Amino acid sequence: MAESRIKILPDDLINKIAAGEVVERPASVVKELLENSIDAGATRISIEISGAGGKLIRVSDNGSGLTGDEISLALERHSTSKIGNLDDLFNIKTLGFRGEALPSIASVSKIEVGSRVKGVEAGIEVGSRIIVEGGKTVKVEDYGCPIGTTIIVKDLFYNTPARRKFLKSPAVELGHIGDIVSKYVLACPGIAFELISEGKSLVKSSGSGKLSEAIMAVYGMELIQELIEGQLEFKSGKIYGFISQPTLSRMDKSYENFFVNRRYVRNFLLNRALEEAYRTLIPGGRYPVAVLFIDIDPKLIDVNVHPTKREIKFQSTSEVMQAVSSMVTKVLSEIGSWDKGVETSMEARSRDWMLESKDQLPISSFEAGIPEIQVTSIQPFIPIYQYKQTYIISTDGEDLVLIDQHAAHERILYDKLSQKAEAIHSQPLLTPENLELGPQETAILQENVEYLKSLGFELEEFGSSSYLIRAVPALSIKSPAQQLLRDILAELSELGKTVQLEIKQENIRKLIACHSAIKAGDKLSVEEMNRLIRDLYATENPATCPHGRPTLIRLTEEEFKKRFGR
Repeated sequence: MAESRIKILPDDLINKIAAGEVVERPASVVKELLENSIDAGATRISIEISGAGGKLIRVSDNGSGLTGDEISLALERHSTSKIGNLDDLFNIKTLGFRGEALPSIASVSKIEVGSRVKGVEAGIEVGSRIIVEGGKTVKVEDYGCPIGTTIIVKDLFYNTPARRKFLKSPAVELGHIGDIVSKYVLACPGIAFELISEGKSLVKSSGSGKLSEAIMAVYGMELIQELIEGQLEFKSGKIYGFISQPTLSRMDKSYENFFVNRRYVRNFLLNRALEEAYRTLIPGGRYPVAVLFIDIDPKLIDVNVHPTKREIKFQSTSEVMQAVSSMVTKVLSEIGSWDKGVETSMEARSRDWMLESKDQLPISSFEAGIPEIQVTSIQPFIPIYQYKQTYIISTDGEDLVLIDQHAAHERILYDKLSQKAEAIHSQPLLTPENLELGPQETAILQENVEYLKSLGFELEEFGSSSYLIRAVPALSIKSPAQQLLRDILAELSELGKTVQLEIKQENIRKLIACHSAIKAGDKLSVEEMNRLIRDLYATENPATCPHGRPTLIRLTEEEFKKRFGR
């Protein structure tokens, strides 16, 4: 009889496969251990890291603790104290429940679990410790320790070297850990967290219970001052938290935080609902900041759709999306009109137009008429008027040419940045600016310090996650330094997987050019318009900006005749 091709896998291999689903990187271990500490009712949680989590992860809490027997059971697959039957699976009120975390972690590391329950009630004055290596228990003993639990994970992936090879640089891995800890700082303002790496405190919260203080611990004082608080009750629950004023935006969605029943979740439909409320208030391609909580009946959600529990499904997605959109729209409408004080009547517009005319036109007055146009190869167009302080109406004597001043200046600056001599030129700031970064931003900055220096930035570390910006690229001296650097870090993070260095550098040049270019709404003098046209036509590709948009549109006499039916 032929040997069966179907076999029962050995326990060791089963555990390693399970670990592959749950333990992707050191940050995955931190996440699972934090959730257990939170579920244990801890009010203080300390996370100590060495080697970006590859060498050591120690998570200590003052929660309810475990007995020796409970520790042994917790290290078995599918053991949990959080669900007992099928109904419980659809009424999840805790962060952890699958019973896979500890055994999965233990199968790919050397792990110590030490814990002690409250002695007075339990009659126990000492704790217990179990040491497991590669899924095998090597020691069980009494252990002198404070009430609570301490779990030490050493040499992660030591027995699965192929998995270790897929880890990113220490800075990136530490950034992921910092991001996970930050999410739980926001989710649980009543818990005091501290993340320590190589003896240095990276994230620390007070545990005061105030969400604003938790946000400040993660994002800094500067950001919290730009946020506004709001709440809204809907049929199935309640939504509340902080959102950004339209004056504050980010280049990516990493600052959009959603928590459902205190669980950090990813759900692109929630992001879409949030962003839709800002659609006409912030520039395209930028995103709001939000820390929003949704409290909803656990029976109306499914958190068991992913092994790491990072995704969630709602029974009525449209209802929740509408609640998010309504809450954000309501809060934004309550803070007043964003163009308050700006005259919008036809008379005011007409008066402003007349007041600007003498400065905008290359002639002394309307009555003087249009002078004879003299163009050259250096300056092929002569400006006539700056329309809406955004478009330059110009002519070569035959056609009208409309120039987008921002797109044109972008092309000019991009070409200059592409020349190495310009790219490395730096301009010191009169007053250094303090930049407070989140953990992932800090990691990206540390990994790209030399590259940022080559762009013209001069940075000085100023605390665990703060930097002083002392100099910026010379071409960007008029651009807000903090916003420029944040956007560059976001772009570097997004392009982290890009193999070709030139593609990364090209995108950064485009970004710097966009930030530094004249904006729509910037008033230009006649000489500035003339210089812009000359500089544009000194570039290799004057017809388009670095992103491919047209810098100018030509309107011929034939087009006018067609429009007027002549």
